[in-house]
Amino acid sequence: MSASREKKNRQTFAASGAVDPKAVRAAEEKAKQRKSNILYISVAVAFVLVAAFVLIWNSAALQRSKTALTIGETKYTTAQVQYAYHAAYNDVRSSSYVSYMGLDTSKSLSSQTLSDTAKALLGVTDQGSLTWSQYLLNKAKSDLQATQSLQAAADKENYTWTDHMQAEYDKLVDTVKSSAKNAGYSYKNYIKAMYGSLVTPGVFEDMTKTSILLSDYQNDYKDSLTYTDEEISQYYEDHKSTFDVAAYDYIRFTGSATSTKDASGNTVEPTDEQAQAAKDTAKAAADAALARFQNGEDLETISKDYDIASFVTQDEGSNGTDTVSAWVFDITRTPGESAVIDDGTNYYVVHFKSMSRQEYNTIDVRHILARVDYSSLDKKSDTYEQDLADLKAQKKAEAEKIYQEWKDGDATEESFAALADKYSADSPEGGLYTQVYHNMMVTEFNDWCFDAARQPGDTDIVETTYGYHIMYFVGQDLPYWKVRVTNTLKTNDFNDWYKGLQQDYTVTEGSGMKFVG
Repeated sequence: MSASREKKNRQTFAASGAVDPKAVRAAEEKAKQRKSNILYISVAVAFVLVAAFVLIWNSAALQRSKTALTIGETKYTTAQVQYAYHAAYNDVRSSSYVSYMGLDTSKSLSSQTLSDTAKALLGVTDQGSLTWSQYLLNKAKSDLQATQSLQAAADKENYTWTDHMQAEYDKLVDTVKSSAKNAGYSYKNYIKAMYGSLVTPGVFEDMTKTSILLSDYQNDYKDSLTYTDEEISQYYEDHKSTFDVAAYDYIRFTGSATSTKDASGNTVEPTDEQAQAAKDTAKAAADAALARFQNGEDLETISKDYDIASFVTQDEGSNGTDTVSAWVFDITRTPGESAVIDDGTNYYVVHFKSMSRQEYNTIDVRHILARVDYSSLDKKSDTYEQDLADLKAQKKAEAEKIYQEWKDGDATEESFAALADKYSADSPEGGLYTQVYHNMMVTEFNDWCFDAARQPGDTDIVETTYGYHIMYFVGQDLPYWKVRVTNTLKTNDFNDWYKGLQQDYTVTEGSGMKFVG
């Protein structure tokens, strides 16, 4: 990627409204699904990626069994390391930030180097040149090292396989087999397409079982952490800028000059004079807009008079690392204050309204999903619309049948949880989501949960883009600010615990490593 392209990529990333990925990771809330903390297990995400056919060598049996890595006293075969390599690759491809990384999936990974943006997004501190293949190999090694440390700790505590883990595993394998069938693959070849030609269903299943067990082990530890109200309040007071949210509006005036095309269709970057002229225009527009706002006009209305302007309003904006956040969250800021600020290229007219913490109560809810799987239909078919309508009608009837089964039974929360484990296409244990916050779920799900009239024990069927959700409202939970603080404390303590488990294993590469990739 050229330097100018990389600079433009960074500017586009910043302009998108995304905050620094490190800040995102630090502030991100704990989703109420049982997610793996082992980074190489991206199985569910990988299923939706379009796999390419792979070359299967006649000698694959010999290659896959060779030792690729020795970590401590444990040997890992080429197939196991290749699985970790491709799982890390699937993580990257499914990232919401992949478009900013400059990765071309149609080209060899060993011929492409990570851009500065990609390094920042992936947390890579190596300042030298690093190919994508090298990054993925390093990631596979570190993930396997982490897995080995966790396995040793789990074994020490006699943490063993449970019926719940088996149910989770069975559901996941069934999902893979269904995805393979829908994609026109055999189960065996689908695994190879997703994880490399040396990975067999047996390797995939063994690695998946390990991931599920260690994920549950980590989650159980994290769930065991508790804090007093005094500890939560004190941490909040010491880190208010992290947890408070701000209400503010701003107009962004783009100060970057656009590139053009020459007669041959080649991109021509703007000259220094053109770049400066664009910045000057943005500043003049911002100054004029501020004057109009301070004379009583509305920012949104003002923004419509400028082609280079975009209006943004935030009701509950979190503190990020961008220029606007730095101004808004300054401790000297007062309600009603406005100003023109710049980030070196763009100019902003910002109006600060207020600062607060999120006092609303989160909620606990159970659901049973009758999923509408659109991937099973042929969108090119002349009967697609009718097929879709038929599928939705079938799933709606399925949801109504399950709902009626619950009503005809004990009609309790416990019996609802049992049906969720029996029928739901996508649910945690008992269909229970705890401490759900505003907009954590899709719109229809969210609106039902946060209806002001909602009462414990309320039930209904809600349609979303995923299908039909049979809902059971359990009740309100902690205020959201307290949930955020508690989750941060848990994350900090979990990370300390996790680091304490890591052992300094000696890592040695074997002859099988040359086949990984």
